[in-house]
Amino acid sequence: MKTLYTNGKIHTLRAPEETFRCLGVEDGRITWLADEEPADAGWERVDLEQGHVFPALTDSHLHLLYSIVLAASSFTLCQVREGRLWPDTLAGVEQSIRAWCRENPRQKLMVANGYVTSAVAEKRLPTRQELDDWTGGRKAVVYNIDGHSSAMSTALMRALKIPEEGHDGIFTGEAHEFIQGRVTGLIAASVSPRLLAQGIARFTDECARYGIGRVCALDGNEDVDSDWLTTALAFIARRMEIDVRLFPQYTSPEKAERFFRVQAVPRMGGCGAWELDGSVGSRSAAFDIPYKDRDDTGHCYRSREFVRTRLARAIANGVQFSCHAIGSAAIRQILGLYKELLPRDAAAGAPLHRIDHCEFPCREDVETLKTLPLAVTVQPGFSWLDKRYLKSYEHFLTPEVIGRQIPLRELAEAGVCLCGSSDSPVQSIDPYAQMLGMVDYYLPDQSLTAWQALCSYTVNPARMLGELADTGTLEPGKEASFFVTDRDLTAAAPGELADTRARYTVVRGRRLQPHTGTVAELLRLLLRRPKKI
Repeated sequence: MKTLYTNGKIHTLRAPEETFRCLGVEDGRITWLADEEPADAGWERVDLEQGHVFPALTDSHLHLLYSIVLAASSFTLCQVREGRLWPDTLAGVEQSIRAWCRENPRQKLMVANGYVTSAVAEKRLPTRQELDDWTGGRKAVVYNIDGHSSAMSTALMRALKIPEEGHDGIFTGEAHEFIQGRVTGLIAASVSPRLLAQGIARFTDECARYGIGRVCALDGNEDVDSDWLTTALAFIARRMEIDVRLFPQYTSPEKAERFFRVQAVPRMGGCGAWELDGSVGSRSAAFDIPYKDRDDTGHCYRSREFVRTRLARAIANGVQFSCHAIGSAAIRQILGLYKELLPRDAAAGAPLHRIDHCEFPCREDVETLKTLPLAVTVQPGFSWLDKRYLKSYEHFLTPEVIGRQIPLRELAEAGVCLCGSSDSPVQSIDPYAQMLGMVDYYLPDQSLTAWQALCSYTVNPARMLGELADTGTLEPGKEASFFVTDRDLTAAAPGELADTRARYTVVRGRRLQPHTGTVAELLRLLLRRPKKI
């Protein structure tokens, strides 16, 4: 069937001003792009009603398994209400947790997300003894909003075989990072097929609501033997309506290699075992200047030689590599190795190796970034939120370090491939929250234009993945993946971005429809023909 979308503004994103009135689609590909309608018959017309059409967005860094499972089985503790974050005391946290337990008497495992240590008066997570009291002895875990520290109840620690004697149940740094596979396994075991179906449906519908057609899924845990959950996730991801690009988070090449046959391009790395440091909110990011409230700089989790050996093998074998680094010391470690190991004659159109987050590079590393064929995945929506509500940078970092935040505009104007992302479930997958953080940046003189922010979700991710010949812009021969919205995002003011939504989203010529979240729907998904991830 041939479908003609007409009476709108088709933004190709090949140039800021380039638009057309009509877009034709056949067999999932764009076959017509012009101001006038084609002369031949047989087109089914879709009236865009003066809407704006853009290439489908890509979230370049999220954790798909967590996003699906937690969407079905968790709740968010701290939320912005009437211009402030609530709850902002441990007493308020206790109130929220007790209320959830009363409303969910049959739930044996409590998972709470979005705790904000920096916004709570006591500036700490709850202890296991407090969680034992508030939950009535249930298995329970509370995640700090940055995803790099947590608090567990005694029952959960026992289930994970973690000795509780002398332990307050609060985990940060490596103690938190490298047990998450075991925690995820317990959470996933509590999710029924019905809840799994609901989680997939909610996630897919949310993508459609925002115009997201593709996500980069950073998943996998090395602290479990078989990691069957990531194998199951890959099976599901290959059949989802949105496109998924999987980055297995293993330091072991052998573990990553078992996914290569189902990947569009071999990839590995990300967070998990590839976190070179933690985060600011958990005071585990690795800096060269001490934190404001303690005589500690944080430290890198991996030695230089450990990272070098695995990175060299990935580069030699043509494996796209991704690595979490937030503090200046961690950024310096991975960037120095990229500078040493990357070939100077990278093939045109090839996937780009990545640094994920890259929040606080020093000046020397900013200059190095401009010279290397790398992609940087960023989440400026977090710093936008932090400046106004969370205050973790203000509480934990010196003014000098705060001023070192990644200079978005400088890097964009130097041609560095900046890719927008959410780090979901750390944040909502809402791409416009991230674009808002880009155009109204923590460092005002480093704010991006609306055009640059939009490119970080379209053209740049396609370039990063080595798929620019097929996606990222709207032009004949490319995939017909796009979304329709009422707003011209190339010229939107910051205040206009925040509440942007898609009228509808099309992926490879097929319009995404709302889901029911039933087990029958899940079964139909599992029977679909698989595609590469």
